[in-house]
Amino acid sequence: MATSKNHNAFNEKLSRWLLLSCLMAVGIGQSFIFTSLPPIGREIGLADVRISTLITAGAATFVVAAFLWGGIINRIGRMRSVIIGMSSYAVTIALTGFVLQEALARNLSAEQTYYFVFILRIVFSLGIAGVLPSIQTYLIAHTDIKHRSSTIAMIGASFSIGMILGPAFASLLSSLGLTAPFYIIALLAGSAALLVVLFVRDSKHVRQREKPPKINWFTQPVMPFLFMSSLSILSMTGVQQIMSFLIQDRFQLDVAQTTHQLGFAMMTMSCFSILVQMILVPRFQLGVVTLMFSGVGVGVLAQLAFIYLDSYTGVLIAMGLFGAGFGFLFPGIVTAQTLLVKDEQQSRLASMNASMQGLGAALGPVILASLYQLGQLVPFFGLMFALIFMLAVFVYCKKKLKHVF
Repeated sequence: MATSKNHNAFNEKLSRWLLLSCLMAVGIGQSFIFTSLPPIGREIGLADVRISTLITAGAATFVVAAFLWGGIINRIGRMRSVIIGMSSYAVTIALTGFVLQEALARNLSAEQTYYFVFILRIVFSLGIAGVLPSIQTYLIAHTDIKHRSSTIAMIGASFSIGMILGPAFASLLSSLGLTAPFYIIALLAGSAALLVVLFVRDSKHVRQREKPPKINWFTQPVMPFLFMSSLSILSMTGVQQIMSFLIQDRFQLDVAQTTHQLGFAMMTMSCFSILVQMILVPRFQLGVVTLMFSGVGVGVLAQLAFIYLDSYTGVLIAMGLFGAGFGFLFPGIVTAQTLLVKDEQQSRLASMNASMQGLGAALGPVILASLYQLGQLVPFFGLMFALIFMLAVFVYCKKKLKHVF
């Protein structure tokens, strides 16, 4: 009996880490393209605007596809959804590498290459849009409520690690050839899909022949937390966008110096975010209320640091605080969402949340860059008031839902 329990515990732990590895791989797939595609696109004769549309098309497709995956996950199962998504990821990334390789060899024109890659980016996004909600739903189903915030934090940390590793992988692997990162990362995704097929079993999933009861987004109320989720991702991507402008303008640096200093600032933010999500939240089993108040409090301190600390050290402090604030806020918001719906509605909720996060990621750079044009400090005042408003909404919802939080 003890041996059986130990075996089951080992399988649960192995499944958990394999699925978190899939999320890390998805983060790599999402971010390495920013490093690899622009130089190749220019080499084959694509205009910068057309290169940007390839990335934007994938992001827009993700927003729509993530919303649609909720019902699909319920019908075909969580692990099948992960396997389909990761397999699609591996095939489309490898084909993208092949198309770009042919273009570099002048076997394809720039125009042909553009349309091939455009289609592949859309198919890639259609597939991976189902991976995050499938894994989130699986892990929630296999975790008790007391440890739910820790599980959500690990999901966020895994994806964040992948987003950091993506550009690093692209830079290192490109020494083997411009298209080498595409093939190696495709192999990584394919291996992850194969390991899921071999080792992960979802014994708690019951295929739903009928549609689960619809989520009443407003009365439960889930919609405020979905908007919070979108706003938190919007702030993260927006700050990443304007940070290069801020560093260059505040310290009068050239492009090379700005890039160097920006790298340290981004790394500081990411490290603090991952530290909070992988260590602090699981170690102390922080609840939703603590996570929300801590996230907003630390986030406001970060905005004040951006505003009042003029040195580069001040920027690093602000970025560290900002990353830590996000590390508290993200699991707090997502955990709150999951407590508001029934088990059979979790995949629908996770899909909607992924869609809203994708929308926030797309809007963040545009909105904060626009605010930056009004003044160097305007985005940070805007984010500070947005965080305070978010906390006020949470307090209001908490009063209405005393039995939940």
